[in-house]
Amino acid sequence: MTYEQIENKHKIIIDTAKDYMNRIMDNEHDINHMNDVVKYTKELLNTISDNIDKEVCIISAYWHDVGRIKKCVGHEKLSSKMLREELQKYDYDGLFIDKCIKAIENHKWNMHPETKEGLLIKDADKLAWLGTDRWLSCIKNRQKLDTLVELLPKLRKDILYFDESRKIYDRDIVNLVKLLYSKIF
Repeated sequence: MTYEQIENKHKIIIDTAKDYMNRIMDNEHDINHMNDVVKYTKELLNTISDNIDKEVCIISAYWHDVGRIKKCVGHEKLSSKMLREELQKYDYDGLFIDKCIKAIENHKWNMHPETKEGLLIKDADKLAWLGTDRWLSCIKNRQKLDTLVELLPKLRKDILYFDESRKIYDRDIVNLVKLLYSKIF
């Protein structure tokens, strides 16, 4: 199934996540971040040869930070709960729901996902720290970037799980430096 087919099949679920993310007022975790996570999820799915459920990953990429609409600390558990309720409302299969929940409930920096889908979502989420839209949003809103800068060296070495993720990091860190250079000069 193509990504377009997956997104059409789950349009209501995905549109609900987009609606929530459009209302989040956190420049580091807004709709731009969600779009970057979706983009990196698709790229990783295209390059990783493991047997990973694409539908679970796509839905999870859209929903991983939805809980931030209500709180930051513990948002991953709230995102999982909100997604479970949404999927149950549309009579999704229980096993599918559980796979989606496991893919997002442990995506924070210090957490350890239990499934390959969870590892992929965590890597996509962390790669999104390199997303130029996120940095531009932070710069535009004069947000301090100290935390982002401090995490970048740890990201490649200590956080990313897949070799493919580290290759993407190596490519995109150069793009980020070019962006920042263009903003300075």
